[in-house]
Amino acid sequence: MTGLISSPAPAPEAPETIVVADGWFPPIALADVRDRLRLGEGVVTTSRLTEAIEGGMLHAFRELVDWRTVQVLAGHEALDAVTDLEINGRNLAEVLWERIVRYFAGADLAADYRDVTATDQGLDRSAEKDLTSDELRRRALAAVADLLSIGGDPVARNMVELI
Repeated sequence: MTGLISSPAPAPEAPETIVVADGWFPPIALADVRDRLRLGEGVVTTSRLTEAIEGGMLHAFRELVDWRTVQVLAGHEALDAVTDLEINGRNLAEVLWERIVRYFAGADLAADYRDVTATDQGLDRSAEKDLTSDELRRRALAAVADLLSIGGDPVARNMVELI
């Protein structure tokens, strides 16, 4: 006997379970994030997913604070009022907001769920998780640039800061 005990995957939350933003930005459904990101191979608990989405929102707020202020001063009462453009029948700004939060949350979760063991194979998987986290963060920042480009000059997706 090895002494290993398997834990069952947590039950998925109800489809209507959401993380509420600040009222100007729309809420994010946990089920949508879970469905679109395959992280933790089904073992991400609802509380960890909620915390990651909250962290993604906080990061997004920081990235978008000046842009949002301009939009509010222009009279836009909510994110969906910023543009009439749609993609697949959905408001483009809201689609971008969801991508930003989802990818920032996914980057945090990918960094947390490492498969580190004493074997070389486990170490290789850990390096792959780093790449996944970096890629998800890159996608979030690309969505930030796309959202910042609405109603103004295009914002470059790649920004480099020299030290």
